[in-house]
Amino acid sequence: MHAWLQVGGHGDAGEIDPYVVAMREAEEETGLHDLSPWPDPTQPTLFQVAIVPVPASEREPAHEHADFRYGLATHTPHAATPESPAVRLIWLEVEPALSIVAEDNLRICLQRIAEMLS
Repeated sequence: MHAWLQVGGHGDAGEIDPYVVAMREAEEETGLHDLSPWPDPTQPTLFQVAIVPVPASEREPAHEHADFRYGLATHTPHAATPESPAVRLIWLEVEPALSIVAEDNLRICLQRIAEMLS
């Protein structure tokens, strides 16, 4: 299955702050080093905690995964580069993202952000 998703990942050993994990993963996955919290650049805003099912694979059994979703901003969206050449990556504003995202729980998060923008 292919889908447009937000950047993200898992915490490393010893990481206990979900925002620190989110920021590290966003930088690793986009190559952007000017990321800052949005809408307030002085503190992160948690827009959503989503519990998503993860199907079983060769590496792990089926389980649930908690996504902590924050808003991030950059002054250099054109400089985003994927962590892997096999991955397509684009930085989108909210309205274009809403038009291509199929995951219901991610649409809810984007709609919350859109409400803050209006």
